[in-house]
Amino acid sequence: MPPRKKRIAVVLDTNILIAFYLSRNSKSAVSKIIRLWRNERKLQLIVSRETISEYLEILERIGISEKRIEKLNEILETYGTVTKVSLGKIPTESRDADDNLVLATAVSGKASFLITNDKDLLDISDRDKKKFKFRIVTPFEFLSLIEE
Repeated sequence: MPPRKKRIAVVLDTNILIAFYLSRNSKSAVSKIIRLWRNERKLQLIVSRETISEYLEILERIGISEKRIEKLNEILETYGTVTKVSLGKIPTESRDADDNLVLATAVSGKASFLITNDKDLLDISDRDKKKFKFRIVTPFEFLSLIEE
């Protein structure tokens, strides 16, 4: 297992976790990213109280079993590959105000990447993206970048 400082700091948008829990494809980009984090411990997941609440609430809303949600919560609370941060100033660059919490988590956690399939985040203008010290990428783009 790579030491913490060698792991890539990432924020996973809620849609990434939803895709993982709903997918049956273990070879998908999202499944590979979850494996890199949970099994191979090559990623350091950055979360905030707000993102954890959103993850758990949405998974419950879409019908994921209580047992699986509790397991995720336990992982988020106890794994060494998870860093919890408090949010500072909330950015306003996304068209969707809810997405700004994800941006704030990435800023506060000094993430290298925010991984998402959300157009509101992916479509932030290049000028606005330059304000951040992290890249906003799709799962496929992320895997391509780290394999280079």
